[in-house]
Amino acid sequence: MGVLAGSIILFFWKLVFTHQYDWIWGPDLTEQVLPWFEFQAREFHAGRFPLWDPSLWAGQPLFGLTQPGTAYPLNWILFALPLNSAGHIARASLEWYFVAIHIMAAIFAFALIRDLGLSRGAGVVAGLFYSLGGFFGKTGWPQHLNGAVWAPLILLFVFRVMRGRKPYMSAIWAGVCQGCAWLSGHHEIPIYTSLAALILFAWLALRRGAVRWQFVHCAALFVLFTGGMGAFQILPSYEFGRLAMRFGAPGGFQWNQYVPYAVHVSNSFSPVGINGLIFATLQSDLVMYVGVVALALGIFGAISAWSAGAVAPAAALALAGLLYSLGGSNVIQGAMYSLIPELNRARHPMWTILLFDLGLAILLAYGVDALPASENRPKLMRFLLCFGVAGFGVLAVINMTDALKVDTLMGMAPLMAVLLAAVLWAVSRGLSPVASVTAIAILLAIELGGPSAYQIADLGDPSRAQFLDRMRSNEDVAAFLRSQPGPFRIKTDGKELPDNWASLHGLETTAGYIAGVTNNIINLNPNLTATQELLGVRYRISRDALPAPYLEVFQGKSGLRVFRDDAAFPRAWFAQASAPIPAGMEKTPIAGVDLARLRTVALTHGSPAPLRDCSGDGEIRYLRYTAARSELQVAAPCDRILVVAETWFPGWEGRIDGKPSAVLEVDGALKGLVVPAGTHVIDFAYRPRSVFLGAGVTLFFAIAAVFCEFRTRRGMAS
Repeated sequence: MGVLAGSIILFFWKLVFTHQYDWIWGPDLTEQVLPWFEFQAREFHAGRFPLWDPSLWAGQPLFGLTQPGTAYPLNWILFALPLNSAGHIARASLEWYFVAIHIMAAIFAFALIRDLGLSRGAGVVAGLFYSLGGFFGKTGWPQHLNGAVWAPLILLFVFRVMRGRKPYMSAIWAGVCQGCAWLSGHHEIPIYTSLAALILFAWLALRRGAVRWQFVHCAALFVLFTGGMGAFQILPSYEFGRLAMRFGAPGGFQWNQYVPYAVHVSNSFSPVGINGLIFATLQSDLVMYVGVVALALGIFGAISAWSAGAVAPAAALALAGLLYSLGGSNVIQGAMYSLIPELNRARHPMWTILLFDLGLAILLAYGVDALPASENRPKLMRFLLCFGVAGFGVLAVINMTDALKVDTLMGMAPLMAVLLAAVLWAVSRGLSPVASVTAIAILLAIELGGPSAYQIADLGDPSRAQFLDRMRSNEDVAAFLRSQPGPFRIKTDGKELPDNWASLHGLETTAGYIAGVTNNIINLNPNLTATQELLGVRYRISRDALPAPYLEVFQGKSGLRVFRDDAAFPRAWFAQASAPIPAGMEKTPIAGVDLARLRTVALTHGSPAPLRDCSGDGEIRYLRYTAARSELQVAAPCDRILVVAETWFPGWEGRIDGKPSAVLEVDGALKGLVVPAGTHVIDFAYRPRSVFLGAGVTLFFAIAAVFCEFRTRRGMAS
């Protein structure tokens, strides 16, 4: 495994041994993933576990958003590493984090191959392919990669069930690994791997009539431990999903709505793109590129070792993953979309190419081990030579035509075919297994290196570094805003600064680029000027001058100016009276309501709290303000409703002088608390039961799996 890890590190030498490249460069990575990671790292270094993100959309629950990956332990290691002098995650930490994910994928694939009884060399080649090619080779989102890492281990234990090796215990560990995938930060890859495992269990139950119920019980254990181990993330995601709008489709969609099938079609591979399996270009976004070496040896392995127990399931897995990835081009995916509950939420059919990669990795390993003795080797060698010569001939003809331009990577396929044929010829002449495996691994790394390099941005290339540069720009503006007394929110000009620029720099805003937002905040329509004033948008950033009442207070080196809006509401205020939200306006509670009225009247659901009118505004002062907790000292002239311009969500608890008090949903989306007359200390804290319950369930099932393993081993020993 040391050789495997070292090979992965050398493959990513640009990242770990230079300061000229980065994997965080596209808009999604720089504007979503990086701000989430930076915020969580700041919380870790402040001695707080990140639960609530106040920076976007007036505050949103981190666990509910899922994609920040807050429940995934590997991310905790990244967040805990030392920050740089500017208070950001060190570049080296991010690069090694990315490499570590690929090393885990390679090692887990190696473990699968070795558990099938294949050689170390075959395991090394399969591990390299799985971690560098196909899905892993063209995917940069860590939340997806972290889910895909666990697929080989899931399959390892499912195959153990198939072989009758401690079937119940193997089913439990398959569920534990699947549960870990659910903690990763995205639901789509875990949905696909869970479905694949259950289909394999069903296939086993149908084939093995004598022990059919054993496989049914194993499937039940798998589902139980998957849900239990993944509860830390699954329960908060479910809570958030019921109360939020999910983006990703025109107009968004709610929890009880199907993701439109048109979205699935647009996120599917085209059948024409199947040639991307062996022909890759830098301009292509296809993630299905696997190369000639892997595909040829995989097919060779399937033919040469078809009688082996794992070959047929691996071939079926690969074929099913490839067919499903074509999505809207075949009836199979459409039927599954309609008939299988919740499958519609996995809106990227193309990502099932991961299952193709996993199946191919197994077949590839069988092919490597079959090379020395298989009678099919000469046939494969001749085919590769013919393919290579023909490929070079076609490219030569095309290049002689000025009207056609061919990407240089197109020549990789015929070149690799010829070189692999040379390796096969050397094997027939007595090349040692170690030398042949080394040669194949080198060919594989070379072939996968070109397309994989597309995910690594040259920081000297303005077209690729622009996203990261924009997010990290205007540090002087951010520093000025952080120095102002708060809490407050800002509004940025989308033409000048990305939506999540505020989040990256530790500031707060009323919008942002994320996958979902609670319905109550969406219903307030934060784009309205009145809503922004209600939510305390005190500063606006613009290159152009703004009319009164905006007052310019700072200008950065880039020319961007900061304007203060003194008409914005404070973050917290007293409402002197309460009133019910008008009938029929539950979804738009403040539409048409004068701001001056909202300054004095709190709109609430149900019967309003009885308040006695009296003179005086009272006083409110923040004693402490952190992401998930606010402590205020208030002096109320009489009973009032304290309104705090932050998103109401289940889990927010209130205390008055240490005594619990119910947190109201005010004005359709904000937090409120009935405060009696006098001076008090008010404490708002976010303590989400879904997170704490999920953590307890996950811990219980992790301990239960270890306990069951211990009991099983003791029983076998006795």
